Amino acid sequence: MNVRELYESLSDKLRCGRIDSPEAEARFMIYEVLNFTATDFFLKSQNEVADELATKLDEMCNRRINGEPLQYILGKWDFMGRSFKVGKGVLIPRPETEQLCEMIIKRLKDKKNAVVYDLCAGSGCIGLTLKRECPDIDIYLVEKSGEALKYLMDNATEVCKNTFLTIVKGDVLQLDLFELYPLADVIVSNPPYIKSDEVPLLQKEVTFEPAMALDGGEDGLVFYRYIISQWSQKLKSDGEMFFEIGEEQGKEVSSLFEGIGFNSRVIKDYNNHDRIVTGRKTPYDI
Repeated sequence: MNVRELYESLSDKLRCGRIDSPEAEARFMIYEVLNFTATDFFLKSQNEVADELATKLDEMCNRRINGEPLQYILGKWDFMGRSFKVGKGVLIPRPETEQLCEMIIKRLKDKKNAVVYDLCAGSGCIGLTLKRECPDIDIYLVEKSGEALKYLMDNATEVCKNTFLTIVKGDVLQLDLFELYPLADVIVSNPPYIKSDEVPLLQKEVTFEPAMALDGGEDGLVFYRYIISQWSQKLKSDGEMFFEIGEEQGKEVSSLFEGIGFNSRVIKDYNNHDRIVTGRKTPYDI
């Protein structure tokens, strides 16, 4: 079987398995297993594929049809132009989070030696991207999960080679563990924010991701409530917090900032859904 025939076979199988983008996912699998670029895919479409590689691709296809996320199957995913290792036990980087990073990068570009905390760091896609784009920052990436921490450390090695940063295994809901850490210019978090009773109702592929990274407690606000009320003590006077949120949580998270006397903003994503909330002591320009 040549590359073109294998691609068509995989696409048909994924389509029958009700995968939304069967052609694109078949190509991603072929790129990974055959070590192809997009150009190779077209130039080498008539090349024969070894039986063992065709079998591996068929197994990957079966895993996908059974609901496993494509990102886990590939073992990596791109985020802001860089490849991050992902797999069972860590949240998959998503495009919406890139907008959050872009906002913080703009905020940090004018800062020298800024201190940044990435709370619930997961794969490290936020904090490591910030470090690459703003090399002068002093960044602390905090993650509780041992499984996620392995991916975070691997990604730190790959994405931020020969760069100093601090990775902390710790619970962000226990601020006293960080008492001796410096005050921050920026605190960012994409915490668990799904309501506990909604987690079992998520689409099948999302349930492969760790519940620890999804479950935000009874009202979905456990982490926002604690981080805003407690970690605000770790901000410098002109410091700022940035959160990714669920699309219906803008008003609730904003009100948590108002409850401690902070000013806040709710920013919509490119699909016009509430996606980011920021908060600081100083007023925002209207």
